[in-house]
Amino acid sequence: MNYIKASAQKKNEASKNLLNPQTFTMLNTLIKKELAFPAEIDKGLLPHETAIVSKVREETKQANRNNLTRTNAYLDCYERNPELHWSLLAHLVSRNGGYHMTDLKGESMNHLFSKDDQKIFFRFLEHANAAIFSDAYPQLLLYELYKKKPFKLRKLLNIFHISRFMHPIWEMFTAEKNPPLLTAAMIINEQRMLEDRILKRTSHGEILQRIDFQLQEFLGFTTVIFPFSYKKASPSSLTGLTVKRFADLSSRIMTGKKLYAILFQHPEIHKGIYQFSKSIPHTGSRADYWPYIFGENKQQGKIHSPNLTEAWPDEQLPIIPMLDWFKNEDCMDDLIELPAMKKLDITETAMNNLRQLQLINEIKAII
Repeated sequence: MNYIKASAQKKNEASKNLLNPQTFTMLNTLIKKELAFPAEIDKGLLPHETAIVSKVREETKQANRNNLTRTNAYLDCYERNPELHWSLLAHLVSRNGGYHMTDLKGESMNHLFSKDDQKIFFRFLEHANAAIFSDAYPQLLLYELYKKKPFKLRKLLNIFHISRFMHPIWEMFTAEKNPPLLTAAMIINEQRMLEDRILKRTSHGEILQRIDFQLQEFLGFTTVIFPFSYKKASPSSLTGLTVKRFADLSSRIMTGKKLYAILFQHPEIHKGIYQFSKSIPHTGSRADYWPYIFGENKQQGKIHSPNLTEAWPDEQLPIIPMLDWFKNEDCMDDLIELPAMKKLDITETAMNNLRQLQLINEIKAII
């Protein structure tokens, strides 16, 4: 891996280095070492390790019940550990996952899909959301417990089938906090895990190729929004961006990095987003951020956007293969830089997407 050459290749858009050349070289060496040696074989757990594993497993299981519990768990974790930037990013992306789930039953989209297709799309969103949580949340909890009383972190990461790519990342983070590096690494890890365990090995991958999913992408169905100025009497201000080419792994990773940049590169935007997150409980309804336009209950003058518990029952989560995607060092390319994002206000774009979606939904209702 040539840091200078790879960095130059990434300069097509404004960006900033995640690591200086010396730190990048050190991490690249650790990554190569991780690949060169076989995974450690666990030789049993000590009593305190068993207690930690039991605690993390139980808390992860309880919090992985549905989109609401996952979304709240991410925010709680960030409030306890503000150096874990990824946890706040995950909270906001998970909020959007909940909005997309309830959109399928709301008035803006209820005629676009058959009931069977609604279930298919919901299960895709739910299983992807849950798979990421089941992989990421144990890492966050283990780190939090490690802060209080250090233990063999690598050993317990193995117990939870965390990719070996993350082992040197966490070791570096516990030694010297670098939130942007950890966040970028977790974005890479979770998207590659999702690709390997869910999209390639289950029927969910077929959804991304369907014409109607591509239609929803065009309509802004995959737009990720972050409210940063909350208002009850008029539409709140939104920032964010549209996830384009969701089926493409590199595109998803870059989108995650751009969303992180939007969230943390502008202090006033970050402050507004965080205040919204803390003050407005997540219900899954778009009335959470636009109560002027949406209503959780059907009422005249507002678009019905149900809360998650009204729209969908808890879903039995599938058993997914615990295989490690980490086979080579090509993932290091995505650890070189972080995009530099300008302040984005997508309020009007989101409003136009909604109008277009409603129009198509109304047409579909009469044909």
